[in-house]
This record gives sequence, structure tokens and C-alpha cells, in this order.
Amino acid sequence: MDELDRNILTDLEYNCRVSYQELSRKYGISANAIRRRILNLEESGVIFGYSIALSPAMTGTDSLFGLLSTDGSRDEVEMVDEIGSSNHVLAAAAYSNGVYAFVAEYNGPQELQELGAFLRTLASVEQAELHTFIRDWGSEMKMTKTHLRVLEPLLADPKLPIVEIAQITGLTARRVRRLIRELEEGGALRFSALLELGAATSLPYIVRILWDEKAATYSTISDWLLKDYPLKHWETYVSASEPVIFSLLVANDITDLTDTVRSIRQNEHVTSVKVLIGIYHKFFSSYRREKFKQMVRDR
Repeated sequence: MDELDRNILTDLEYNCRVSYQELSRKYGISANAIRRRILNLEESGVIFGYSIALSPAMTGTDSLFGLLSTDGSRDEVEMVDEIGSSNHVLAAAAYSNGVYAFVAEYNGPQELQELGAFLRTLASVEQAELHTFIRDWGSEMKMTKTHLRVLEPLLADPKLPIVEIAQITGLTARRVRRLIRELEEGGALRFSALLELGAATSLPYIVRILWDEKAATYSTISDWLLKDYPLKHWETYVSASEPVIFSLLVANDITDLTDTVRSIRQNEHVTSVKVLIGIYHKFFSSYRREKFKQMVRDR
């Protein structure tokens, strides 16, 4: 994967319905070349699917990144499945030293307390570290029955062409295009590529970065990570409660990982870096996606 591939992935994460022609104009290569690159990313497993989900603003949903420290007695696959048995958990992963990371969503303090209690009482868990993280909330808008009618076939295939949506719904292609544009520009939902961290031979890992908040803001650190490590960086979660960032990166091997971590530690604003190496991970059903499916069924 080269820099152009990584840039295309970023665009598809933001909106997987972006056309080959739009990407062609943006990057100065043919639409066919863009198509071939995306097919290669799909076949290699870097892109393992596509998703459509409501924005957090549409459901009032907060997001959580957490680490569970265990005594190391559990089977990793079994433990990840148990973490994911909570309907709040979107993804969970086993890392080195008996640590498990997860991303979850919740509505209000009651659900947060219930989620925390569930995680802390899992067998072998010794400590739970929970961080509400800063994210783009999108916007809230009222969806009409016609909006939901157009979106129903997109639940099965978020990249379904406009012409096929028109045939399924009985609407004109022009009207379908306008309705989808309204939803995208209104910030009510997001069409995203689903990316596989650690696909092929890459080694996924988390760096837990503590920084000096008297000298820098969280955006200073997160922007620097994205700028200096564009091919290694996949996702960053910024804690809303303390000056800590959890950044998901990939390396070619242990030597590459060590070099990157040493480089991060040398940043003048970074005060501490800890590393967790990925072993196994799994994705689970999204709370917002299930809410969205219910809205479509009830229209």
C-alpha cells in the first residue's frame, strides 16, 4: 500500500459513495486506475466491507475507548467474544500482556455505568480504563419517509448505484441523487469503508501517548501523528478526561514498530509512550446501525 492508496482509503472512510470520477479528478489519474486500486484493497482484505450508519447526533450517542487489564488466564478469542456480547461494544481486540481494547457507544450515564459494571466483572479482569473520546458528532435532521425509502436498499449495499436505487424504489434517479445528497450534506448519516487493521502481513499495535497539555493541545498531537506517519496511522482516540491519546498504527515488523515508537517518544510535547501489540480482533454490530434499521422498518 502506497501513499495514494492510503489517501483513497481516507476518502472512502469519510464517504464510500465517492465516485471513481471524483477521485480521478482529485488525484490526477484515470477513473479506471482508481477502480483497480480499490479492487486491490478489497481483494487484499484492507477493505473488508462498507457500512451506512446514523451520525451520533441522530441518536445522542457518546463513544468510549477502553482498556481492560487481565491476569492473562483467558483464551483471547473467547475473551473478545465475551466483551463483544455487550450490545454497546462495536469492536474488541486482544493485545500483548493480557490487555484488551474496545470501542463502545452508549446513551447517558446510566448506560455508561451498566457498561462499566459489565466489563469490570468479567472473569480475569483486574482493571478497567474507560475514556469517553472526542469525535465528530455530525448533525441532526428529520428524515422523511421518502428518505428512508431510498435508504432501505443501501442497508444491504451502501455503494449501490443511483440507477439501481431508482429501479428498486420507483423514484427517478434525479430525485434519488438529491435525497442522498441532502442526507450527506445534512450530516445525518455516514457511508464508510470498513478497514481491516493488520490486513495481510502488517502488525497492528496501539501507542498510548501522554502529552504535556500546558505546551500543546490534543489537535497538535493528533495532527502531527497523521502528518508524520500517514502510511502507518489508522485511527486515533483522544480522551476527553485527561491528556492521553490512543493511536492505532501498523508496522511491517518489530524493527519498524520500534523505530516508530522511538520517533514518537522524541516529540517535544510527548511525556510518555506505552505500546500494546495486537493479537486478535473482531467487529460487532453497531448500536447506531441497529437503530437505523429500526427506523427503516417503522417508516
